[in-house]
Amino acid sequence: MLLRHVPADAPALITAINESLEHLRPWMAWAKEPADDASIEEFLAGAIAGWEEGREFGFVIRAPDSGPAGPVLGGCGLHRRGGPGVIEIGYWVHAGHTRRGIARALAIALRDQAFAMGFDRVEIRCDARNVASASVARSAGFRFEATVPRTPRPERATMIWFAEAAG
Repeated sequence: MLLRHVPADAPALITAINESLEHLRPWMAWAKEPADDASIEEFLAGAIAGWEEGREFGFVIRAPDSGPAGPVLGGCGLHRRGGPGVIEIGYWVHAGHTRRGIARALAIALRDQAFAMGFDRVEIRCDARNVASASVARSAGFRFEATVPRTPRPERATMIWFAEAAG
């Protein structure tokens, strides 16, 4: 179940992130330190403002039968980081819930939502060493475009995967 971020998500997000920190640390720049009240409050304020401003659309992922108070399985969103008509998908899955098809289902749902919102191109960008994310992009029907140096760490590279609206 995808639910728009709300301040009440804070305790469950802190738990999920901290339980998954070692799993996320190699791939997510924001996963360098344990989450705490201050960092999550700042994140949630930014996510809510981003939604209201139409810059990004973030969601908390909970089990379909758990409702809005259930455990957090991860997070995802649509982020305007490209040019006009382009939006990027971002996602993370709790370490205890990987390899269950959650990220693939998210990528497909977010791609379809982006097209419904009028975007022409949807991208997934992931670390070139992140075999799992590349597999998600491929299995969700995204096509590989390129591997590019990462800024500001050119020794690391980013893979770009994309899907384009039909028509």
